[in-house]
Amino acid sequence: MTAAHDDASEGEGGAFVDVSARLTGFGAQELSALGMGETYRAVVLAQAGSERCARLVDALSGPGSHAAAHLDGELLELARAITHLWYTGSWPGRPGDSGSFVVSSASYAAGLIWRTLGGHAPGTRPAAFGSWAGTPTGAESVR
Repeated sequence: MTAAHDDASEGEGGAFVDVSARLTGFGAQELSALGMGETYRAVVLAQAGSERCARLVDALSGPGSHAAAHLDGELLELARAITHLWYTGSWPGRPGDSGSFVVSSASYAAGLIWRTLGGHAPGTRPAAFGSWAGTPTGAESVR
């Protein structure tokens, strides 16, 4: 990944999404369908720098590198931040500083946490009249 993300190649964006897929447990196609890949990549480059991002992509790319367990502390922190970003739509900042922020309203709505819970982000989609009276989707299998 390079700092010139405006004219980044498809390969760099694809590598970021592939690494993100390994970190989140969602498929690369699912992440791409959210439409947040380039936005998140730009946030990560701005917050972590291109050198650190490239090291993470290198460490998690290729066969046999599916786990983040072999990462050093700095790259493990970045991997956690990227995972946090995809799930919540917000950058977590570093521990102990106030550098956390929500990327955008679109990133909040696209957060993987809502898919994981089987719903939508509160306030982002109008519910149908009386939808609160029915059993939530997927709740039938829990009983």
